[in-house]
Amino acid sequence: MKFTFGKRIFRQIAVGLSIVILFSLSACFDLGAFEDTPGHKDYYDTFGEVEALFDGGSHKYDVEDSLFNDYSVNELGWEDEDDKVDVEDYVYIVVPFECEKRVQSLALFVRAGKDVTLTVNAFYFVNDTLAPKKIKYKTSPDTEIIIEKDENGNDVEREVPIEYDDPSETESIAYSEFSTVAGGWSSFMLQDFKQEGYTDGLLHTGQNGLLYIRINENSGQYPERETCSFDFIDLLVRAV
Repeated sequence: MKFTFGKRIFRQIAVGLSIVILFSLSACFDLGAFEDTPGHKDYYDTFGEVEALFDGGSHKYDVEDSLFNDYSVNELGWEDEDDKVDVEDYVYIVVPFECEKRVQSLALFVRAGKDVTLTVNAFYFVNDTLAPKKIKYKTSPDTEIIIEKDENGNDVEREVPIEYDDPSETESIAYSEFSTVAGGWSSFMLQDFKQEGYTDGLLHTGQNGLLYIRINENSGQYPERETCSFDFIDLLVRAV
Protein backbone atom coordinates (compact mmCIF):
# COMPACT_ATOMS: atom_id res chain seq x y z
CA MET A 1 0.00 0.00 0.00
CA LYS A 2 1.29 3.44 -0.94
CA PHE A 3 0.50 6.63 0.92
CA THR A 4 1.42 9.90 -0.78
CA PHE A 5 2.72 12.81 1.27
CA GLY A 6 2.24 16.51 0.55
CA LYS A 7 5.05 19.00 0.32
CA ARG A 8 4.70 20.23 3.86
CA ILE A 9 5.71 16.99 5.48
CA PHE A 10 9.01 16.99 3.61
CA ARG A 11 9.91 20.38 5.05
CA GLN A 12 9.16 19.08 8.53
CA ILE A 13 11.17 15.90 8.06
CA ALA A 14 14.25 18.04 7.45
CA VAL A 15 14.22 19.22 11.08
CA GLY A 16 13.72 15.79 12.58
CA LEU A 17 15.39 12.44 12.58
CA SER A 18 15.82 11.17 9.05
CA ILE A 19 13.42 8.37 8.21
CA VAL A 20 14.37 8.15 4.57
CA ILE A 21 14.36 4.37 4.51
CA LEU A 22 10.59 4.57 4.79
CA PHE A 23 10.34 6.59 1.59
CA SER A 24 10.88 5.60 -2.04
CA LEU A 25 12.20 7.83 -4.82
CA SER A 26 8.61 8.42 -5.86
CA ALA A 27 8.04 10.31 -2.57
CA CYS A 28 5.57 7.76 -1.21
CA PHE A 29 5.41 6.09 2.14
CA ASP A 30 5.42 2.32 1.86
CA LEU A 31 3.55 0.50 4.61
CA GLY A 32 4.98 -2.79 3.39
CA ALA A 33 2.94 -5.91 4.00
CA PHE A 34 -0.22 -4.15 5.18
CA GLU A 35 -3.00 -5.09 2.78
CA ASP A 36 -4.20 -2.44 0.35
CA THR A 37 -7.71 -2.39 1.81
CA PRO A 38 -10.21 0.44 1.31
CA GLY A 39 -9.62 3.20 3.82
CA HIS A 40 -6.47 1.47 5.09
CA LYS A 41 -8.68 -0.95 7.02
CA ASP A 42 -5.93 -3.53 7.49
CA TYR A 43 -3.67 -0.89 9.01
CA TYR A 44 -6.30 0.36 11.45
CA ASP A 45 -7.43 -3.16 12.36
CA THR A 46 -3.88 -3.94 13.46
CA PHE A 47 -3.93 -1.50 16.38
CA GLY A 48 -6.09 -0.86 19.39
CA GLU A 49 -6.33 2.57 20.99
CA VAL A 50 -2.90 4.02 21.72
CA GLU A 51 -2.59 4.95 25.39
CA ALA A 52 -0.19 7.70 26.45
CA LEU A 53 0.75 7.64 30.14
CA PHE A 54 1.88 10.74 32.02
CA ASP A 55 2.37 11.77 35.63
CA GLY A 56 -1.17 12.02 36.90
CA GLY A 57 -3.13 10.13 34.26
CA SER A 58 -3.36 8.90 30.70
CA HIS A 59 -5.03 9.67 27.36
CA LYS A 60 -6.23 7.21 24.75
CA TYR A 61 -6.10 7.97 21.03
CA ASP A 62 -7.73 6.21 18.11
CA VAL A 63 -5.12 5.58 15.41
CA GLU A 64 -7.40 6.52 12.52
CA ASP A 65 -8.80 9.67 14.11
CA SER A 66 -5.69 11.04 15.79
CA LEU A 67 -2.52 9.36 14.59
CA PHE A 68 -2.68 8.36 10.93
CA ASN A 69 -4.97 9.59 8.18
CA ASP A 70 -4.83 11.59 4.95
CA TYR A 71 -5.11 14.92 6.72
CA SER A 72 -2.59 14.23 9.48
CA VAL A 73 0.01 12.94 7.05
CA ASN A 74 -0.28 15.80 4.58
CA GLU A 75 -0.85 18.63 7.05
CA LEU A 76 0.91 17.43 10.21
CA GLY A 77 -2.14 18.43 12.17
CA TRP A 78 -5.69 17.41 13.06
CA GLU A 79 -8.72 18.17 10.94
CA ASP A 80 -11.02 17.90 13.96
CA GLU A 81 -9.96 19.64 17.17
CA ASP A 82 -11.58 16.85 19.20
CA ASP A 83 -9.00 14.40 17.80
CA LYS A 84 -5.93 16.42 18.82
CA VAL A 85 -3.26 14.81 20.96
CA ASP A 86 -2.88 16.72 24.24
CA VAL A 87 0.45 18.17 25.30
CA GLU A 88 1.73 16.29 28.34
CA ASP A 89 4.94 15.02 29.92
CA TYR A 90 4.37 11.59 28.40
CA VAL A 91 6.40 8.78 29.95
CA TYR A 92 5.06 5.81 27.96
CA ILE A 93 3.26 5.66 24.63
CA VAL A 94 1.63 2.23 24.53
CA VAL A 95 0.81 0.75 21.12
CA PRO A 96 -1.50 -2.30 21.36
CA PHE A 97 -1.51 -4.91 18.60
CA GLU A 98 -4.61 -6.85 17.64
CA CYS A 99 -2.97 -9.43 15.36
CA GLU A 100 0.28 -11.01 14.25
CA LYS A 101 2.61 -8.74 12.31
CA ARG A 102 6.30 -8.60 11.53
CA VAL A 103 7.20 -4.96 12.09
CA GLN A 104 10.31 -3.65 10.37
CA SER A 105 10.14 -0.10 11.69
CA LEU A 106 8.00 2.34 13.61
CA ALA A 107 8.27 6.12 13.38
CA LEU A 108 6.46 8.89 15.23
CA PHE A 109 6.45 12.68 14.93
CA VAL A 110 6.87 14.71 18.12
CA ARG A 111 6.41 18.43 18.79
CA ALA A 112 8.00 19.87 21.91
CA GLY A 113 8.01 23.42 23.22
CA LYS A 114 11.78 23.62 23.46
CA ASP A 115 15.01 22.40 21.92
CA VAL A 116 16.05 19.24 23.71
CA THR A 117 17.53 15.83 23.05
CA LEU A 118 15.19 12.96 23.92
CA THR A 119 16.05 9.29 24.27
CA VAL A 120 13.56 6.50 23.65
CA ASN A 121 13.55 2.84 24.69
CA ALA A 122 10.97 0.32 23.52
CA PHE A 123 9.72 -2.79 25.33
CA TYR A 124 7.38 -5.47 24.05
CA PHE A 125 5.00 -7.51 26.22
CA VAL A 126 2.93 -10.40 24.87
CA ASN A 127 -0.03 -9.38 27.02
CA ASP A 128 -1.12 -6.91 29.67
CA THR A 129 -0.35 -9.33 32.51
CA LEU A 130 3.38 -8.95 31.86
CA ALA A 131 3.31 -5.17 31.29
CA PRO A 132 4.40 -2.76 34.06
CA LYS A 133 1.75 -1.90 36.62
CA LYS A 134 3.64 0.30 39.09
CA ILE A 135 5.30 3.01 37.02
CA LYS A 136 7.73 5.49 38.51
CA TYR A 137 6.96 9.09 37.58
CA LYS A 138 9.01 12.15 38.43
CA THR A 139 6.81 12.87 41.47
CA SER A 140 6.71 9.26 42.67
CA PRO A 141 8.29 8.77 46.11
CA ASP A 142 11.27 6.50 46.65
CA THR A 143 9.98 5.08 49.93
CA GLU A 144 6.72 4.36 51.69
CA ILE A 145 5.55 3.69 55.22
CA ILE A 146 4.18 0.23 55.98
CA ILE A 147 2.59 -1.10 59.15
CA GLU A 148 4.05 -4.23 60.68
CA LYS A 149 3.57 -6.18 63.88
CA ASP A 150 6.38 -6.20 66.39
CA GLU A 151 7.24 -9.15 68.59
CA ASN A 152 4.51 -8.10 71.02
CA GLY A 153 1.85 -7.90 68.34
CA ASN A 154 1.78 -4.11 68.29
CA ASP A 155 1.50 -2.13 65.06
CA VAL A 156 4.71 -0.32 64.16
CA GLU A 157 5.57 1.87 61.21
CA ARG A 158 8.56 1.10 58.99
CA GLU A 159 9.88 3.04 56.01
CA VAL A 160 10.79 0.80 53.08
CA PRO A 161 11.89 1.37 49.47
CA ILE A 162 9.10 1.23 46.88
CA GLU A 163 9.60 -1.39 44.20
CA TYR A 164 8.50 -0.04 40.83
CA ASP A 165 8.27 -2.39 37.87
CA ASP A 166 9.41 -0.18 35.01
CA PRO A 167 11.53 -2.34 32.68
CA SER A 168 15.27 -1.72 32.70
CA GLU A 169 17.27 -0.60 29.70
CA THR A 170 18.70 -4.11 29.45
CA GLU A 171 15.21 -5.34 28.55
CA SER A 172 14.81 -2.80 25.75
CA ILE A 173 14.25 -4.18 22.25
CA ALA A 174 14.97 -0.91 20.43
CA TYR A 175 16.50 2.51 21.13
CA SER A 176 16.39 5.91 19.50
CA GLU A 177 17.73 9.38 20.23
CA PHE A 178 16.58 12.56 18.54
CA SER A 179 16.57 16.33 18.91
CA THR A 180 13.45 18.46 19.01
CA VAL A 181 13.03 21.95 17.56
CA ALA A 182 10.93 24.26 19.71
CA GLY A 183 7.44 24.49 18.28
CA GLY A 184 8.23 22.32 15.25
CA TRP A 185 7.83 18.67 14.40
CA SER A 186 10.70 16.24 14.86
CA SER A 187 10.65 12.47 14.48
CA PHE A 188 12.23 9.30 15.77
CA MET A 189 12.37 5.76 14.45
CA LEU A 190 12.54 2.38 16.11
CA GLN A 191 14.02 -0.45 14.07
CA ASP A 192 16.56 -3.31 14.27
CA PHE A 193 14.52 -4.87 17.06
CA LYS A 194 16.31 -7.19 19.48
CA GLN A 195 13.36 -9.32 20.50
CA GLU A 196 13.98 -12.43 22.58
CA GLY A 197 13.64 -15.56 20.46
CA TYR A 198 14.25 -13.81 17.13
CA THR A 199 17.36 -12.77 15.21
CA ASP A 200 15.86 -11.13 12.13
CA GLY A 201 15.67 -7.58 13.52
CA LEU A 202 11.88 -7.52 13.25
CA LEU A 203 9.29 -7.01 15.96
CA HIS A 204 7.02 -10.07 15.98
CA THR A 205 3.67 -9.05 17.41
CA GLY A 206 0.61 -11.08 18.36
CA GLN A 207 -2.94 -10.49 19.47
CA ASN A 208 -3.00 -8.51 22.74
CA GLY A 209 0.70 -7.64 22.42
CA LEU A 210 1.81 -4.25 23.75
CA LEU A 211 4.71 -2.07 22.65
CA TYR A 212 5.71 0.33 25.42
CA ILE A 213 7.65 3.30 24.07
CA ARG A 214 9.35 5.13 26.96
CA ILE A 215 10.55 8.71 26.77
CA ASN A 216 13.32 8.41 29.32
CA GLU A 217 13.59 12.12 30.13
CA ASN A 218 10.05 12.07 31.57
CA SER A 219 10.50 8.89 33.59
CA GLY A 220 11.09 8.79 37.32
CA GLN A 221 13.81 6.26 36.55
CA TYR A 222 15.91 9.23 35.40
CA PRO A 223 15.23 11.97 37.99
CA GLU A 224 18.26 14.02 36.96
CA ARG A 225 17.03 14.52 33.38
CA GLU A 226 15.01 17.55 32.29
CA THR A 227 11.33 16.81 31.72
CA CYS A 228 9.81 17.70 28.34
CA SER A 229 6.15 18.26 27.39
CA PHE A 230 5.07 17.35 23.87
CA ASP A 231 2.32 16.12 21.60
CA PHE A 232 2.69 13.57 18.80
CA ILE A 233 1.19 12.54 15.47
CA ASP A 234 1.60 10.22 12.48
CA LEU A 235 2.29 6.74 13.77
CA LEU A 236 4.08 5.19 10.78
CA VAL A 237 4.50 1.43 11.01
CA ARG A 238 6.01 -0.69 8.26
CA ALA A 239 5.45 -4.45 8.25
CA VAL A 240 7.05 -7.11 6.03
